[in-house]
Amino acid sequence: MNKTVISTSKGSKGQKKFKVDKGSNKDEKELDLDIDSGTSEDTFIVQKLSLEGLEPKIGTEDIVWFNNFVIKKESTNEPINQNYKVKIAGLSYWRTGNRKIVIQDGNSNNGKPYVFTGDLTDDTIELSDGDPGVGGSPPGT
Repeated sequence: MNKTVISTSKGSKGQKKFKVDKGSNKDEKELDLDIDSGTSEDTFIVQKLSLEGLEPKIGTEDIVWFNNFVIKKESTNEPINQNYKVKIAGLSYWRTGNRKIVIQDGNSNNGKPYVFTGDLTDDTIELSDGDPGVGGSPPGT
């Protein structure tokens, strides 16, 4: 996956809530992050990444990517592997009809996109890989 950084936000020590702006692509969406675990001593860095390099399809269906980001602990400068919540306005729509929420990260499904099947509450999902792309499929339905 592409790791071109669009913007960086370094939190203060213990800060666990972040906003990731949408990019210049018309389908991108702003999102809110809430890092569930960690200590009050942790300092997190959140980077908005380019959508370039994300897979265009899941199976035979196109994917519309909403956002691509990475959450790192400052102490390791590596993507986190701990629970956090992602809220995207309108995300619940992508669980209706034949639509699906799609994730692409470096740990799951050999780095290929997969359908998110976890809980979805109030447009919010929980992930644990700190370097995901989040999207929906099929677009325009």
